[in-house]
Amino acid sequence: MGRTVRTFRDAIRIEEARWKEFRRTLRPAQREVFDRIFDYARSLADAGTMIPTPRITEVILLSAVLRMQEEIDLIGKRVEALEQMRERSNP
Repeated sequence: MGRTVRTFRDAIRIEEARWKEFRRTLRPAQREVFDRIFDYARSLADAGTMIPTPRITEVILLSAVLRMQEEIDLIGKRVEALEQMRERSNP
C-alpha cells in the first residue's frame, strides 16, 4: 500500500503544536490573537493545499496578513462613511 499524504489541516495542527511553548508564555489576550492566526490559516486551508510544496509557517502568516488587510480595508470604509456623514451634518 502507498503512503498516506498528510492533509494541509494536519500540517497546520502540527505547526501549531510546534509553537505551543511560545504560546504558553504569552499573556491571555495575546494567546487569543495567536489562536486567531491559526484560525485564519484553517479558514484558508483550501488555498493552502494549492501550493505544491508549502512552507506551512509562510501560509499561516500570509493567511493572517490577508485577514488583517481585510479588517484594515473594512475600518477604512467605515471611517470614510463616518467622515462623509460628518461633512453632510456640518456644512
